[in-house]
Amino acid sequence: MSSSVSPAVLAWAGAIAGITEAIVVQPLELVKVRYQLNRGNNGSILSCMRGILSEGGAGGGVRNMHRLYRGLLPELAGMAPTRSAMYGSNEMAKRFLLRENDGK
Repeated sequence: MSSSVSPAVLAWAGAIAGITEAIVVQPLELVKVRYQLNRGNNGSILSCMRGILSEGGAGGGVRNMHRLYRGLLPELAGMAPTRSAMYGSNEMAKRFLLRENDGK
């Protein structure tokens, strides 16, 4: 990455990466928690997801997709600042070390 990119842009890029990660992983996290709570009574991942979707009542399926994202808001509240700090500080440390070693 070019050193002309400001630290604020790096922080925003990290926050966006964290938000994207949380949105993609949340349904699998929900399934993981269900498996942990229902030891010994677990079917396949798809059957668990179908069960979560059917909890919304009649109509199930696509209408209840939001059920796979329960708990997303607290996850986002923690993920965005964490990833922002992590990716931003990582890039700034790389720049510092390259400058100290004359780009070698």
